[in-house]
Amino acid sequence: MSRLRSLVALLLLTALLAVGCSSGGTEATEDEPAEPRANAQDLRVAVGEDPFLAGNPAALDIGIRTNGPNPGIFETLTRLSGSYGVEAALADRWESPSPRVWKFFLRNDVTFHNGTPFDAAAVVSALETIAARQTRPRGLDGGTARATGEHAIEINLTADNTRLPEQMANPTMAIIAPGTRPGSGESPETTPTGTGPFSFLSYTKGAELKMKVNEKYWDGVPELRTLAFRFGPEKDASRLLATRQVEIAGMVGGGSLASVSGRTDRNVQSRPGQAAYLLLNTGGIDEWTTLKDDTVRKAVAQSIDRAEVTKAGWNGRGEDSDTLIPEIVLGADAAGRVRPLPLNRNEAKRLLDGAGWMPTLANGMRAKDGRPLVLNLLLSRPSDQVKAGDAIKAQLAEVGIGLQIQDPGTDTPFTKVNNATFDLFLDVRAQDDANPCALCRFFTIRPGGQLAFSGSVGGGPKVDDAYDRIFSAPSIDTARRTAADIMQVVTAERFTAVSIASLRTEWLISPRVRGFDPAVLTGHQRWDGVFLTV
Repeated sequence: MSRLRSLVALLLLTALLAVGCSSGGTEATEDEPAEPRANAQDLRVAVGEDPFLAGNPAALDIGIRTNGPNPGIFETLTRLSGSYGVEAALADRWESPSPRVWKFFLRNDVTFHNGTPFDAAAVVSALETIAARQTRPRGLDGGTARATGEHAIEINLTADNTRLPEQMANPTMAIIAPGTRPGSGESPETTPTGTGPFSFLSYTKGAELKMKVNEKYWDGVPELRTLAFRFGPEKDASRLLATRQVEIAGMVGGGSLASVSGRTDRNVQSRPGQAAYLLLNTGGIDEWTTLKDDTVRKAVAQSIDRAEVTKAGWNGRGEDSDTLIPEIVLGADAAGRVRPLPLNRNEAKRLLDGAGWMPTLANGMRAKDGRPLVLNLLLSRPSDQVKAGDAIKAQLAEVGIGLQIQDPGTDTPFTKVNNATFDLFLDVRAQDDANPCALCRFFTIRPGGQLAFSGSVGGGPKVDDAYDRIFSAPSIDTARRTAADIMQVVTAERFTAVSIASLRTEWLISPRVRGFDPAVLTGHQRWDGVFLTV
């Protein structure tokens, strides 16, 4: 009898354990049917204006732009994670015996789309191309990379750079097949040729970029057979989705993308990964010298209400931020080190009074020695920033500062910045790799800095010294804290930048689309997990 009771107890316990293990989950079981797939796995994506091959001569950049769209043609040695960490990609692993020496160990199961072997020689060739660019990882100069085996390379940098694996995740660091360039595909030499899940099929300037599946992709063959980007006016993106000429629309200005283009379409957004900020020019000449005055810059910083500007300019697409570098990059601990001055327009008025800028003009506007206090605002993307610019104009008017939104004329906004012919510059910039101080380059004159910007908005010796330490710090946490300290200097001590918001990338997707995960950086958007249902 005792044996029978024991057997019954054992059976009951087994049943309870089975129930406990299977309850509360949402994963599909073997008994559940797979979601039905459409016969035609051809994905079309509306992405607004064509960003590729711009300029004269044209920049050969199909598939290697940080702001995308990413056609999935190319891959990098390392890859961004969803939280801006760094993951293995074409390199299985890496190690550094010193801050100037890095060893990368490559995958041995990869082939370029044209059949060229992916090996150390190919990677060295790609790195030599990158080393010839003006903008490149710190210390990566010509002749610094060499093959140490069929699938191993060593890089002997000319300067300390403990951030190299993080920088190699930038889409511009793509490993391109030897003897090819990412052009329009008119010849084998100008055909974009990489190792990614999709290979180049065709390109029509201003109309379409089309890819086909890479049947030999090392990380699993995608279900999609083709992927096509449709180019055109941003205002047409939602209409193309509503009329089912595309299955996804995105990467357009917030005002151009409908909240819902059809009753069953879904709006999805990435995590905040783009920084919106004001730059204040301290390096101007002639009429562009007003902001050389520290007091005026401080007054501007204390007059800006980030939350109001974010709501006016990018309502629903982001959140106001005082760190400039998105918190997703810095982490909460480091982000807490950035403490810009709070909104205080009464203090801004007091500062301006003390500097001799008195409200003697109509509507309380200020002047000094007969010169009105009027600043010019340059927009990096006017079609998407006018509302934010208008909000800034209204806020500065409350303390007596006039603002004119500047027409760049025949110049690009960035030419104006390079020439220091602006007062304020409203920019939106993606954090383009896993280096926590990627955006610091605009505020330093040290190697790796963006001199076109830092001549006007640099943070001075304190920032330059901290920037050097970023690239010697072995710990990513130390690098994050140092990056935060740089932001503290430029936003709360020198007032050459005012952080406004961290923005998300927004997409509209058809209910037929599955597996789409919006990336924080559009240049890293992946399509190999996407498929279409019936």
